[in-house]
Amino acid sequence: MSEPASLASAEPSPDVRRRPRVLAIANQKGGVGKTTTAINLGTALAAVGENVLIVDLDPQGNASTGLGIDRANRRFSTYDVLIGETPLRSAIMPTSVPRLSIASSTLDLSGFELEVGHTRDRAFRLRNALAAFASQHPDEPGFSYILVDCPPSLNLLTVNAMAAANAILVPLQCEFFALEGLSQLLKTV
Repeated sequence: MSEPASLASAEPSPDVRRRPRVLAIANQKGGVGKTTTAINLGTALAAVGENVLIVDLDPQGNASTGLGIDRANRRFSTYDVLIGETPLRSAIMPTSVPRLSIASSTLDLSGFELEVGHTRDRAFRLRNALAAFASQHPDEPGFSYILVDCPPSLNLLTVNAMAAANAILVPLQCEFFALEGLSQLLKTV
């Protein structure tokens, strides 16, 4: 049975077209290339014309530094967004790469789990911030991709990234312990 012509040729609604693809780049092991993947993938997507936002959820802030955002210029950070003190829009900064922006991180993120660990919405803070950002600016073209650079652990920051994501990209080294860590990550997912 075929679809009616009006359904088959209908364009998606504007809301569907505007929804960004959110990718969490996660692995509890450090040094596997999460930040490098986020920066390079973001730059490549921007180079082909996509509007990209990198959300730096690693307290070390290497994605922010790697994209040229000096620590002194990080007025608002992902920490401020996740604890609800500022909207995501305030934490977003342009980079030197056209069409690539970043929501920077600061060391304050280290205390995030202690501060919100007992709150009801603790695992959905990033998802809620992204939804609020999209609903507050419906007329803007927005981002087509949001890449979330996670810390090297399966903590509440990584859980927030996974809860907000459409997919999870797991950079991996080809070794036994890395595969064992992957099985732990898959259980968490």
